[in-house]
Amino acid sequence: MNSVQQRLQLGLIANIVLLMLLLWWLVAGAIEKFGEEFVQSRLEHDADRLLSALQVDESGVLQLTPDRMTNLYKQPFSGHYFVVLNDNKTLYSRSLWDESLAVSRLPKGVVRQWNTQGPLGQTLLVWAGGFQKQGQRFTLAVAEDLTPLSESLVRFNWYFAGLSLLTLMLLLGVQHYVVRRSFRPLEHILYEIKNLQQGAVGELSEDVPAEVRPLVREVNHLLRLLGERLQRSRNALGNLAHALKGPLSLLTRLGQQESMRALPDLSASLKQQTDNIRQLMDRELKRARLMGQGAPGVRFAPQEEMPVLVDVLQRMFTAVDGQKKSLDIHWQAPDVVFVFDRDDMLELIGNLLDNACKWAKHQVRCELRGDEYHLQLAVEDDGPGCSDEEIKQLTARGVRIDEAAPGHGLGLAIVRDVVEIYGGTLTLGRSSTLGGLRVSVCLEKHTAK
Repeated sequence: MNSVQQRLQLGLIANIVLLMLLLWWLVAGAIEKFGEEFVQSRLEHDADRLLSALQVDESGVLQLTPDRMTNLYKQPFSGHYFVVLNDNKTLYSRSLWDESLAVSRLPKGVVRQWNTQGPLGQTLLVWAGGFQKQGQRFTLAVAEDLTPLSESLVRFNWYFAGLSLLTLMLLLGVQHYVVRRSFRPLEHILYEIKNLQQGAVGELSEDVPAEVRPLVREVNHLLRLLGERLQRSRNALGNLAHALKGPLSLLTRLGQQESMRALPDLSASLKQQTDNIRQLMDRELKRARLMGQGAPGVRFAPQEEMPVLVDVLQRMFTAVDGQKKSLDIHWQAPDVVFVFDRDDMLELIGNLLDNACKWAKHQVRCELRGDEYHLQLAVEDDGPGCSDEEIKQLTARGVRIDEAAPGHGLGLAIVRDVVEIYGGTLTLGRSSTLGGLRVSVCLEKHTAK
């Protein structure tokens, strides 16, 4: 059992049940003891009345005054009995009828109490004592049937059992409510983790119970640490790309020197490798510019991000081969904040728009649709487009269809990787309105259960 809540509830249930059983046993035992003590006190009171009714006649024989005895001792098998023993005579209560009660003689001042079997199978509590009156020594024993007390105790036990069961159910309900309420802050933490995953918050709230606050603080510390490391990694890539610009320019000029014309193969290889390095470097620089300074994990708000992205692309493609390029980038997006990661979406849309701007003559269209958890993206241009065979090749990493626009296939391969991360679909075809390439992407964000 891995559920802390279930273990806590089962432990509390077991303790409550044991406590109720112990309480039931203690109360039942106490009631039985109090009942027997009450019967004992009543027997002592009856013994005092019988002692006052005992008289010694002129012949020295013990006699009972009838009018001073209670009628319970006159009714057969009434459950109230007495026996008087002395050397001369033994007196029995009429309630014993033709039954007897085993009583042993006791010295003066000695008192005993015991349980025995009486008439009709009755369970009797017997109180006996040794006395002396008017020179006569005798033993007086009074007994009372405990059956009514036992029946009352049985009824009490049933009533108490029902009340205990009702109380137990009530306590279990209260316990379940208290446990659920105690774990509610953990549900709030789970809700915040979902929001963190979707980019709605940057860190977890520390307004939590003291028992889990250290864990939340460590998670927040880890998030800040990962964010700082990611930002340093981005900065390092940008700095590396800037640092390589100088040596790369020297290599380019070296390949263009007169002395390299005598080595055409070496010159061509040098040019190809420097072009590859320049493409990768330009890609990282553009990626850094497109990403900006946004924190990782933040939601994607197209109404805020798209104007900046389009402006960057407009400035990047204001001149191609030294000539001005009139480029109209039209975009359309709903006023929705998507739960997808901002950096992933900027990389996805940025690469698609970058490729479209490279190939477009004058127009690029970008349309976003969907709701918070579903995104449909379409990017198309008025460029030459691609054949069916070329469209198949475009999804392979590093394949470039036209060397005049280097890096085309690499960008789409990166787009494919982002789409696969979210389990989406990537579709390439020809634009029916602009005539160039049309790239469609469908993404869906599955929320944690």
